Amino acid sequence: MKLDIKTIEDTLTGRESRLREMYRAAFSDAETERLASETKKQNRALALMILLVLVIAVISCVTEVGVSESAALDLSRPGAGDYPKTIEADISAEYNGYTTSRRAQLRILPRELTQAEAEEALLDLEKKLPEMILGDNVSLTDVIKDLELPMSDSETGAELSWSSSDPRIIARDGKVNLIGAEEGTIITLTAHISLSSAKDTFHIAVMTGKGLSGGGIDAALQDRIAETVKAASSARDGDAASLPKITEDGVSLTWAPPSRIDGMPVLFVCAMMACFFFSQRYRAVRKNIEKARSEMERDFPEFIQKLGLLLGAGLVITSAIARIADDYLSTRDIYGKRRLYEEIAAAQERINGAGTSLVYEFAELARRSGLRELMRFSSTLADNIDKGSTLCDKLRVEGELLWEGRKKRAEKEGRIAETKLIFPMALQILAVIAITVMPAAFEMG
Repeated sequence: MKLDIKTIEDTLTGRESRLREMYRAAFSDAETERLASETKKQNRALALMILLVLVIAVISCVTEVGVSESAALDLSRPGAGDYPKTIEADISAEYNGYTTSRRAQLRILPRELTQAEAEEALLDLEKKLPEMILGDNVSLTDVIKDLELPMSDSETGAELSWSSSDPRIIARDGKVNLIGAEEGTIITLTAHISLSSAKDTFHIAVMTGKGLSGGGIDAALQDRIAETVKAASSARDGDAASLPKITEDGVSLTWAPPSRIDGMPVLFVCAMMACFFFSQRYRAVRKNIEKARSEMERDFPEFIQKLGLLLGAGLVITSAIARIADDYLSTRDIYGKRRLYEEIAAAQERINGAGTSLVYEFAELARRSGLRELMRFSSTLADNIDKGSTLCDKLRVEGELLWEGRKKRAEKEGRIAETKLIFPMALQILAVIAITVMPAAFEMG
């Protein structure tokens, strides 16, 4: 079977012959052509939009996977005085059959500084150290939580080591233990800083406040990865950074560019959208037909009432329907189009032009619309078209039944509308509760 672009398009957006067939069940030929053409254009535009997004997602996936497979880690070091650069790497660690992996950011520091540059960088670092080590404490004069004592500075590449005048209270790694300590105890932390050939010692006095602050193989391997990344990020020797394959305690490390398949979720969503669109390509047709039938069902009691009044005034059935059609056409631009009266006006035009019978036109309209009310009226019209008074009496009874049915449908639609309002009302109530409760919750916290 040979497939061409037209066949594929008709499969995806709906065949025009199928659209016309569906619309013809409820609309006249002129309306069928117009609605089928509009629906086809809408489906084609939506399909093109989904196809474009799908193609972009596929290209993104292929490009990212290709880059991930072919790329190598760029380990070249920036020149002296330049900003450090950061690269991402996927690292796998293996030890005695246990493996783990993580994605880490590796900072590549610039080349070695001159002696003057290094000394200036150390002075700037010393100014920032008191603020850097605060951790979760408010100030260094009220230390009650662990301090953050860095072992290196990511901006300058300086290496630091720490010592404490009282390790029992504040350890060299910044852990704070206030058990047995008095409030206001002063502890001196000493930072030994080295950057290139420049070295310095910096003392920071901190004061304790009042209060108390407080294995698994996978966790151990994660610690080893973090330590290795930190060490590699602080090294400066050579023209390129060196990434160790094994640690001193025998942990094997594998470094690789990060895998990037971020386009896959977009591709999946686009595929789902395409499948949904394919299954719903005739939904607009069904929706238009249902809307047309609903409008006709709503207006039919009014039409029967008008027809009964005109018949009661002495007009024959053909003249009464012609009068209704003419009145509608004269006021259509003011009040807008109405489906039932459009059909009646079109039927009257065919009666005047082609000489078709009134019974045939209403029988055809009842068949296309599928409305039981129209079918009953068509049968009544066929049986009593030459019996003016009898037809008038039957239409009066039919009109009362139709108005009663219309009231019941209105009550049903009102109950449905109330049900649909429950969810937004619940959201509004939750929003009011949140607005009322949140300030009190913040104060308690």
